[in-house]
Amino acid sequence: MKALVDKGIDCLIIDHHTITNNNPYAIIVNPQQEGCKYPNKNACGGLLVFKVCEVIDDYMNTHYAHQLSDLPGFSLMADMMSMIELENRYFAKLSLKGLRHAGLKVLFAAMNFDLNNLSATDFLYGVSPAVTAATRADNIQLAIDFLMCDEDSPEIKLLVKDLIRLNERRKTVQAEALIRLKPLVNENDKVVIVIDHTLGKGMNGLVAQELSRTYSRPAIVLGNGDSEDTYAGSFRGLEDFSMLDMLGDCNSVIYTGGHDGAGGLQLLKKDIEVLRQELNGKLQNFVADNSLYYDLEFDINQVNENLINYLSEFYRITGNKFKQGRFLIKGLFVSDKKLIGQSNNTVKIDCDKLQLMKFKTDVNYYKSVPVFSEIEAIGTLNINVWKVYRPKFKVTKTLQLFIEEYRETK
Repeated sequence: MKALVDKGIDCLIIDHHTITNNNPYAIIVNPQQEGCKYPNKNACGGLLVFKVCEVIDDYMNTHYAHQLSDLPGFSLMADMMSMIELENRYFAKLSLKGLRHAGLKVLFAAMNFDLNNLSATDFLYGVSPAVTAATRADNIQLAIDFLMCDEDSPEIKLLVKDLIRLNERRKTVQAEALIRLKPLVNENDKVVIVIDHTLGKGMNGLVAQELSRTYSRPAIVLGNGDSEDTYAGSFRGLEDFSMLDMLGDCNSVIYTGGHDGAGGLQLLKKDIEVLRQELNGKLQNFVADNSLYYDLEFDINQVNENLINYLSEFYRITGNKFKQGRFLIKGLFVSDKKLIGQSNNTVKIDCDKLQLMKFKTDVNYYKSVPVFSEIEAIGTLNINVWKVYRPKFKVTKTLQLFIEEYRETK
């Protein structure tokens, strides 16, 4: 960058991560820098770029940024920024209520989401993984072409089809990786640390997130680094403490960066056991909380379409620090169960008027579900809307509970 400045070329860096090194050769736009008075310290890169575009509009007396007003909110949600920050909530609502991007409209529709009733979870667990599936498959050009398309782009449907195909492939790779890596986990460690050279940078973080959820502790997934003697990979932490700061304090770590709960790291291969010992020492008094917490409880007779719609509106904008509501549903009677999905990793449980869905699971979980038994379950409520246009238009609504866990009551 110094070479560029020496040639008279101005450099602009727009970023939102913690600043670890001063850079005197560039104009820095970052609310984390010392002395910055911008109140939203939880802005993401996409929001900051939009803000810069608004400033350019002000100088040029133009209004181009307004045409992209839905993108900052999606950027905030995708980067898991705080959703108790009022500015972030404003832009998230603007995205969901005022969707403009031509490609995102087609992708939402292709994934059977209602464009007039979008929620943050529709984006976070539906559309966002489909877009990033391209980059995880080392096909960033597909993602760029998709994001750059407009209403007049004839290739929108083909781009969307490719994204959905890659996302299905991503799900398969992720599920297979979890099956492969679980036997390597040492449950005596305070942090899950596994090594897999086949995943690549695009998948390490996703698998680390799943391992963290499974074992209720931070997780690190490593692969080959930039040189033969190094490991590089991703970490996922918990809300209890900053995993980024903890790794930064480890002598065995060459580099770490990102967010408090998600980021990357690099270390020498010979220091892998040193890292394990350092983390176990720093977290020796930490006990993983395996408890399931919920916000409200209902009897099955209280659950209806109106209740779910009311709760869905309240939890329309969710994300980091503002989680989707969890509910305990009592009085459920299991009448049937099915193992579904391309990878047989989804279990559907019929309970009278409520359909229970368990995602990212396996055949052992399916076998454990007791048929003709009473249970209670914790999860998030949802209404699945299925439209059939031929031979006659028909709308079918199914009340669902995306369960985290259940237990028999009798």
